[in-house]
Amino acid sequence: MARIFFTGIKHSGKTKMAKLVSVILGKESADSDELALSRLDGLSVREFYRTRGKEAFMDTEYEVVREYVETHQDFILSLGGGAADNRKLMDYLRENGRIIYLRRDEKDMLPVILKHGVPPFLDPDDIQGSFHRVYCERDRKYTEYSDLTLDLGPYGDKDRTAGMIAEALKERNYV
Repeated sequence: MARIFFTGIKHSGKTKMAKLVSVILGKESADSDELALSRLDGLSVREFYRTRGKEAFMDTEYEVVREYVETHQDFILSLGGGAADNRKLMDYLRENGRIIYLRRDEKDMLPVILKHGVPPFLDPDDIQGSFHRVYCERDRKYTEYSDLTLDLGPYGDKDRTAGMIAEALKERNYV
């Protein structure tokens, strides 16, 4: 039985890597944002976060992850980019599986994030500065909580990256 949690900054590739790595390793994969959608009153994650607030979203994410973990045994679950700020969730993950931090360099991240518009956790009047502060804080938290930090480098060949992640998990007997 392996319970693997992929964490990382927004748009670092957690969900895509969870899907690809789960195929390589013969595991189930899921995404906490997708699990949460059933509880967001028809809103997108971004809309819910913006209208109901960070705390309401963090409570919802914790609940759906807890329910998933209680009903599944052998999986890779990708978490939302802000999971690092949810201490209750991160403590729960630590007690119930292996936390894998998929790290990408800060300079590679912001252009990818902004392709989808300015997210609510950034200051629209200081996008770059606010992203830098959020990135540094979340990077510190993810590093602190993780059982394994994998530096993925710039975005590139997804299958090759997934293979590298799968090998790292096998080498450490996490799967």
